Amino acid sequence: MDENIVSLFHQTSGTPLALLISFTFRLRMDSSEAGLDRIEAQRSTGVYHDQSKQSYSPINLIERGIVRVFRALGFLQVEGEAATPATGDTENVPEFFTNIRFSDLFDLASEYVPMSPEIVSAVSAGEKEWLEVLRSYGKPMECLKSDGGYSVLHLAAVWGRVETVKRIVSECPCLLLEKDSRDQLPLHVAAHAGHIAVVEALVATLTFVSATLSEEEKERVNVYVSKNIDGDTPLHLALKGDNVKTATFLVNTDQRASFLANKDGISPLYMAVEAGKVSLVKAMLKTTKNDGLEGRDSNLISHLEGRKYLVHAALKARKKDMLSVILEECPTLDDELDEEGRTSLSFVASIGFLNGVRYLLHRSTKNVYVCNIDGSFPIHIAAEKRHIEVVNEIHRRCPNSIYLLNKQGQNILHIASKRGKVEYSFFNHFAKTELMEKQDVDGNTPLHLAAINWRPRTIIFLLNDRKQKCKFTRNNSGLTALDIAESNQQPNYIFMERVTLMVLLLYFPTKDSSPNYVSPYLHPILEILLQKKITRRSDPPAGDKNKDYVSTLLVVAALVATVTFAAGFTIPGGFNSSGSYLGRATLASDQKLVYFMIFDILAMQSSIVTLAALIWSQLGDPTLVHRSLTVALPSLFFSLLCMHVAFYCGVLVAFAHVKGLVIFLNVSSAIFLFLMLFVLGPHVFLQIPGIPAIFGGYFVLFILLVDEDTDAKASPGKDLIQEKASS
Repeated sequence: MDENIVSLFHQTSGTPLALLISFTFRLRMDSSEAGLDRIEAQRSTGVYHDQSKQSYSPINLIERGIVRVFRALGFLQVEGEAATPATGDTENVPEFFTNIRFSDLFDLASEYVPMSPEIVSAVSAGEKEWLEVLRSYGKPMECLKSDGGYSVLHLAAVWGRVETVKRIVSECPCLLLEKDSRDQLPLHVAAHAGHIAVVEALVATLTFVSATLSEEEKERVNVYVSKNIDGDTPLHLALKGDNVKTATFLVNTDQRASFLANKDGISPLYMAVEAGKVSLVKAMLKTTKNDGLEGRDSNLISHLEGRKYLVHAALKARKKDMLSVILEECPTLDDELDEEGRTSLSFVASIGFLNGVRYLLHRSTKNVYVCNIDGSFPIHIAAEKRHIEVVNEIHRRCPNSIYLLNKQGQNILHIASKRGKVEYSFFNHFAKTELMEKQDVDGNTPLHLAAINWRPRTIIFLLNDRKQKCKFTRNNSGLTALDIAESNQQPNYIFMERVTLMVLLLYFPTKDSSPNYVSPYLHPILEILLQKKITRRSDPPAGDKNKDYVSTLLVVAALVATVTFAAGFTIPGGFNSSGSYLGRATLASDQKLVYFMIFDILAMQSSIVTLAALIWSQLGDPTLVHRSLTVALPSLFFSLLCMHVAFYCGVLVAFAHVKGLVIFLNVSSAIFLFLMLFVLGPHVFLQIPGIPAIFGGYFVLFILLVDEDTDAKASPGKDLIQEKASS
């Protein structure tokens, strides 16, 4: 008999049945100690068994059961007369298998009794006295339920109490099929908790028991495909708990569970792919190894429930080796569409996984020319998501793909211009092609779409080549890009709209471009730059917002005037208190002190001008409000700059000999001036009408720092343009 067992173990290595074989040998090794434990348990619980009714020892009974299981499954072929297990073995073993009463397996309780806190604590903690506590309660084990609907087997399983689980199973096997309030079996909770030893014990018991049952009864005890209230099998829960070892064991036990979907339409196979568990996915797919290429595909697709787009899940996990495993097993999965109707190449283009794009293109380029439900091709999706490397890779493998159009008749330049925030190199490469001049179904060029969506930096990139003819192209509504910006700009100050209009005015020739008077002392181009205006008038906020705006400016101007006035009489170094220079500045000969006074005076005077101008805005005349702000904003900005320079000179006067402080002062002052000039300054000048085009370079440098937020809310102007275009 032992030789048969050894032979079977080699045939079934790694399976639950092999676990039974190894368990048998462990029983022989631990029989002496187990016998003592059993005798002690019999004394304490009063449970005795009539040994005279047994023809063979428990060990031999288990061996015979295992042989029957293997014969039924076709693992054991015996020539001639079947081998007979040895007799005469009188060793005792634990009650885990031998005391299971098969007649009680389906004898589930009809009524339940609340479990006492003492029982919950004893079973959860795995105390040695848990059985005594339970028996003292005076209720059958199968009738007890906790507040969460757990049986005693659920409690032992969820806390990983292996020995307690074995004893409960031997005492009350029906609890193997008992469900809690969420329709979860003990195997569910053990798998989710990741207690591999408990899972192995439960699986070994179920495997052993099922060998004695009919086919109908076997289906009833097939807990591996049993689903809880959410449709999750034990394998689902093992993966949700990130218990890979437990999941692998369950897959090797019953691979059918790998393809069952829960209520969300997600199978364990899909979960494993999405989580990037390569070895586990290989184990799940090995059932199709022996089929042909077409057979593997049809077998997997026919058995797989729920989401079948495994390639998309592998790409989402950014696992190239996972992608390779899936497509080698089932090549046709490359053509599966996800819930949004996207091919695998379109999906990977949307997430920007460059290695995945290269792998798919290496296998086949056919999906480059397959559009989604919305009519977008993979190269369009990559451009929309600003994955420029993906666009370049698709273009490198399929150069003609740049001419593909979506349902709106737009190419990649249209889409990139509409989305904005794209590198200069992209536009520099493609803007030189005829794509720049192409119009969509509404007659819009990429430049039109950039103006509609207020993308100033994109407009600079598009118009970098001054030979572009698209500046004068009109859409179906008869509008150029400049017309769109001018006709849809809001009267009040909206930053992105003002910047976009300024860029278009800088690059577009306007009616004011030709100077009325050409000075003999200036170059004609310089004359044009001086007379060409790149800013338009903006109205202040209306109502209470205008009052708050003016009040804020008044407070700032008053603070600057107060501080600079006081600084003029508390100069660095103080004043002479004696001699012929009584009352004069001590450091009057220091040139830096002179600069201090100059900029302090300028700051004070500018702030006073600001205060005077803002007083006009309080008179209620809209014209005066606009004119006062036109004066107040630049004068306040100038006063802030002068105040900083005065402070810089004053510190140098007093601490010129401290080199470390001087270095820190220079660095911090440079940073401050940069922020003032290129962050705050443009906001001020954009609200001043009639800024000459000669300052365009200053604004362009500022615009390159602008973040074209594609998720920003569209202005009403854009909606108006779209209505005009559609009509």
